[in-house]
Amino acid sequence: MTFRPNKLPPRARLLAATGIASILMGVSLPSLAQSYQLTALARATSIDSLNNQTDTQSLNLNLINQPSALSPQTLDAKAHQGGGEAIALFQGNIGQLKAYAQASHPYCCDNQGRTIAQGYSDATVQASFFDTLKVAGAGLADGTAVNYKITIQIEGELSSPAFEIGGFLSAYAQAETRLTDLTSGEQVILRWEAGKQDTGMFSTSIDTVVGHTLGLSASVAVGTYVSSFATTSRGATADFYHSFNYALAPSIEGLNTVGLSGHDYMAPVPEPTSLALVCSGLGVISLARRNLLKRKVRSVNTQSRFRRNSAAWA
Repeated sequence: MTFRPNKLPPRARLLAATGIASILMGVSLPSLAQSYQLTALARATSIDSLNNQTDTQSLNLNLINQPSALSPQTLDAKAHQGGGEAIALFQGNIGQLKAYAQASHPYCCDNQGRTIAQGYSDATVQASFFDTLKVAGAGLADGTAVNYKITIQIEGELSSPAFEIGGFLSAYAQAETRLTDLTSGEQVILRWEAGKQDTGMFSTSIDTVVGHTLGLSASVAVGTYVSSFATTSRGATADFYHSFNYALAPSIEGLNTVGLSGHDYMAPVPEPTSLALVCSGLGVISLARRNLLKRKVRSVNTQSRFRRNSAAWA
């Protein structure tokens, strides 16, 4: 399946200015000295407007031409305030990106209609990598026409509902991949958006010639937002911690598939070598899901009592 451009979802309109756009500006046009790069931002915010309290944690990394970019890196941001919770998790390296965002917030009113909570919780993860690759090998002479196919494997899901009219609740996930012939300037772009496209395998290709240099840039952004005024659910989740995997396939066997980072895009994407690292991330996600389910049950009970009492007063 080939990516097609799509409009941004309502909650992601700010992302166009500060999310994927800013990430790609930093990685798609590298300097001559910049061969590869891994960047990530995980931010969690929870606000209690009634008591004027805010809890925010923002973590980031930016590895330029550093071998550590080939090893799994993690960011784990959490925020709690006024009964609200936000969790933003990142794990990734050159060739693979994983992201998870979860937010929940208590309902504004009790069963008598009195305001007991006001605020919101928000979690976002933005990540990207850039790598360069020499078009060479297979015994071909410079100037020989060849083709490279980029394939992205996407796994994950958004909670339902993923959007509430009024913008009081939302969950989104987007990805963009660019394959550029840095010698000729030719470029192909793949775009994907959860809710408008299924998960699975996506691909496109670029024509180039032996002797040129390719640039591969990939970015991912996921986020969730829940306000105390949301009525359809008390929480939202964007779970893409199953990973975005990237692979290259040349048109002629023997052509180079190893980036200047040292990552081989023909080989299977390596999983983290530390089992403890994986278990830690999955444990956080499992706990977050259980807490979210409990909040949904409490919210449904509270809102149901409020509606029954309102009908009785009427």
